[in-house]
Amino acid sequence: MREKGSLWVLYPKIDGRVKRPNDNIKIQLVVQNLSESALYFSKLEILPSWAKDKRGIKTLQERDYLSSGDSMFLTEVNLRLPSTPGLYTLKFGLETWTYNYYTEKWKNLGVIQTSKWGYIQVTPQHVYSVFISCSLRPEDKPVVSRIVDMIRIWGFIPIIEGINRFSEDPLRIPADIKKQIDNSAAVIGIATPRNFSVLDKAYRTFSWLHLEAGMAFHSDKPLLFIVDERIKPEGLLEYPNFPKIFYHPTKLDVLEHRFAVVMPGFRKWIAEKKQKDFLNGLAKAGLILGGIYLVGKLLEDK
Repeated sequence: MREKGSLWVLYPKIDGRVKRPNDNIKIQLVVQNLSESALYFSKLEILPSWAKDKRGIKTLQERDYLSSGDSMFLTEVNLRLPSTPGLYTLKFGLETWTYNYYTEKWKNLGVIQTSKWGYIQVTPQHVYSVFISCSLRPEDKPVVSRIVDMIRIWGFIPIIEGINRFSEDPLRIPADIKKQIDNSAAVIGIATPRNFSVLDKAYRTFSWLHLEAGMAFHSDKPLLFIVDERIKPEGLLEYPNFPKIFYHPTKLDVLEHRFAVVMPGFRKWIAEKKQKDFLNGLAKAGLILGGIYLVGKLLEDK
């Protein structure tokens, strides 16, 4: 929370960033004085994103003033998280007093707010197994691993051939993959770039993605693609009735916001087996086809 021109910086320590719906969350706050004068704090405001236009107010106990450059434990707060799964943020505000050494008086600067702090992931309670079609190349591992972590915190147990599932006989790999897909609640394909086409001026993805996506379609499994925006859509990636989330490997934080929009509906599709409701929900949110990219772009530009 350190910003140019700030009088103080707040360091929140949270007891866990991944929580269940309606969980309690405990946050300890440490404040550091960045100004050249002494500071005093008389009130804490808490602004959770899940309670829009509402704030919690806590009067701070009287303490010694905070000298320039010093830090101190400020207070501890306990919050109840929302019942709806998703990605949430918090802002804080401190009623700040600064000391004037010439007049020997304290001046109330009012409540100074922080920028949005981090995130709190509220994960659904029912956990589903999901087969993930992804590249196993070392150069793709950093991106794939982070995306898999995002999938995991949305209440999924990833099943990945060659990572946590192995075939004893190489000749049986296709049959074993088909069995794993049949036993999974859904399939998610992470389309990373593979070969660059000079003619199309775009990348193609790895061939196994198309094979495993075809198996998922044949097994009538809920299917979601997470696609590098530099890839040329081919195979099932071309069709609008297969939902896609686009990402750029250098801006994966934007993908987290897109997940927050799409994943609740995807889980409902799995639970109720109603793809049409999921697609209608995306359409109402303006996300159908390339719209998911546009919404992500708006979040990115804010």
